[in-house]
Order: sequence, then structure tokens, then C-alpha cells
Amino acid sequence: MGRVRSLQIASTFLLLTQLTLISSSAQTTFIRSLSTPNDETPNRDSDVTRSRENTFLPTPPEESKISSAAGWSPVPVALTSKDHKKLGLLERAYLDAFTILNNENQCSQLFGGRFAISALNELVLQLKPRYLDKKIAIRMSGKITTVQNNRTGFTFRLFEKAEINLASSFFRSGEHFFVVSSLQPNTRETRVVVLLHELGHLVKSPENRWVLPDDGKDSSLSLENTRQVISVCREQIESLSKLGTEQQLASALSGTNP
Repeated sequence: MGRVRSLQIASTFLLLTQLTLISSSAQTTFIRSLSTPNDETPNRDSDVTRSRENTFLPTPPEESKISSAAGWSPVPVALTSKDHKKLGLLERAYLDAFTILNNENQCSQLFGGRFAISALNELVLQLKPRYLDKKIAIRMSGKITTVQNNRTGFTFRLFEKAEINLASSFFRSGEHFFVVSSLQPNTRETRVVVLLHELGHLVKSPENRWVLPDDGKDSSLSLENTRQVISVCREQIESLSKLGTEQQLASALSGTNP
């Protein structure tokens, strides 16, 4: 099947994020640095500190530390291999999203620039494969944690659980899995749209609102959220066809742009 030339939204929509919030009264304070020896995930960003919602995070970097933030280089910590031939579909989609965010463009700006890679890293590291309803691409649920990168001051939220559906458009082909018209399911373009959609639920805009509002089981709002991502990121999504995974991986590991 030929490469996608258009990213127009379909009238039917099969990318549905499930977000389950909890009452703040049931939350307990939890703050720790991910660089501590007790961290069970050694690949996580060592600059990141987290706390349960409605608790206080450390003070963001002072103006005197802006140069440190400016010199911060994102690391693709969610990759399990430095061999591009060993990367699975999720890791390839992650590398595509990483590449987009790590460049100066309007799509990256939507999510807060390259600093948003901290949120992308944590999300992808957290994802667990599950079989869910085919309308759900990724489901995030449970207690909410507020996370801050201590180098950049960038903050975002994470849900206690994040699950990626093995029976969705991310992995499956067929007429029942379309996300957008002319954009085939189980393609590079579809997968990066799914990840960027989820990222939009985790980061805030300069107006202190979530880039994408919680859509839960609201398919019309989920459609609108995806329309927003594609509208802003169309050029970057279409340009991925010009990049090979080997080139992207080498650039990400060296801290350069492809």
C-alpha cells in the first residue's frame, strides 16, 4: 500500500484514551529522586523528581541556572538497544516522537519543546502491553504523580498505570482500526500520532492548561484532540518518511539532530 500523503481526519475515530482520576483526599505525599540507589528502573532520567498530586515539588531552577537548562540534552532512555535492527514498533514510534520533539518546530512547541522529552521518556518506560477494546490505543489510569525535571524545571503528570493495547491501530491492520482517513492503521504515522496524543494529556500549555483535555470515554473530544495534534504536527509527521531509523538512532544517541 502506498505511503500516506494526507492526514485528514476521518468521520469515525478509533483512538480513545481512557483516563481514570482519583480523589485528592486519597492521595499521600510521595517525593523521591529517581537517581537514588533504590530506583528499580536504572534507565530513568536521573534529573527527575516526582511527587503525588497536590504536594509541593522542589523550586524550579533559578535564573542563574538557566544556562544549565539551556545546555540540557535529552537522552533516549526508553530504548532497550543501540542496534536499530532490534527496536520494536513501540521503540521506533518513541524514536519518531523523540526526533520531532528534539527539533525546533511548531509540533515540538505545542508540547513545550524538547524539555517535553522527559515526559515522553517516562510515559514509554511505563507502558505495559495489554489486550483491550480495539477502540483504545493507550489507557492511563490510577493515582496521579506530578513530575519535575530538576535541570530544566519542566513539570508534567503521570498516571499510576499506562497500558498499550496490542489489539489496536498501533499494532493491527484492517478496516476496523482506522484512526484517520487515508492514514492506515499499523503504520509509522499512526503510531507517532498515538504517542503524541497521549503526551498531550501529560503536559501543560503556557496558559497552565493540559495541552489536550482529558477525553476519557468521550469519542468526540478524543477526535478533537487528535485533530489538534495532526493539525499542528502534520509537517513533522509527514517528514518522518525521509528519515531512516538508523539515522534517527545515531542522532539521538549523539545528541544531534538528524
